[in-house]
Amino acid sequence: MFRRLLKNGTKRSAVVFVDFEHWYYGYNNIFSMKPNVDDWINELNAQYYVHKILYFGDFNGSAIEKELPKLESRQGEVVHTASYKDGVDKDFTDFLILDAIYREAAKKKSADVFIIFTGDAHFNQVIKYLRELGKRVIVYGVKHSLSNRLKSSANAYIEMPRIVHEQQYYYEAILKSLYVLNKRRKMATYKKTIDNVSSHNGISRDRIKDALDALMNNKYVTEKEKQYHGRKPKVLVADWKRLREDGLWGNKTKDN
Repeated sequence: MFRRLLKNGTKRSAVVFVDFEHWYYGYNNIFSMKPNVDDWINELNAQYYVHKILYFGDFNGSAIEKELPKLESRQGEVVHTASYKDGVDKDFTDFLILDAIYREAAKKKSADVFIIFTGDAHFNQVIKYLRELGKRVIVYGVKHSLSNRLKSSANAYIEMPRIVHEQQYYYEAILKSLYVLNKRRKMATYKKTIDNVSSHNGISRDRIKDALDALMNNKYVTEKEKQYHGRKPKVLVADWKRLREDGLWGNKTKDN
């Protein structure tokens, strides 16, 4: 997708700035997902020598407060952007991110690559400035909320979540439900599974239905008639062995 290595084959150095509010609320509001931070960090470390990651956000009494302990346990540093001054809003987070980027760029030995996770057009000028300094700028942003100005200003941009990550998130929600019901020896019907997974995870029925249909079309999940109190309802049965072999189910517990 873009050049990641120096001529001698070593990784390029990179610094990373994450507007976690953009990531969290974008995923939640558009895709009913939560950020896949670990996968993303692994992806960055495979491509670059990442010597700094900063996550910016207002975590005080907000919907993302529950994400804070997990975020603090990961690679990088959390920067709290909450302000108790009247009239201060989301732009304050942007201001702190911009300040951190300019300070990093001013260092004598700053990184080769600046990675910015945001969708806000406010970052257009700093991207242009970094490129004038000879830096490579990669922008990550939530799909459907990434500014076109940022796309054109950066060396490269990546919209998240990738389709494969979005599908995997919905698959896991469905399979976790089927796994639990299987262990409890309870039935999982097509309609009830869609309703229960949608309600429990806060994901739209249409998204869960599409994901379940995909699993069934690929024969990972099938409908079978089972004897139950004199009736023969159609219940969902997962092929756990094949799901594990194809990397769609990672539970290490022995499945029936």
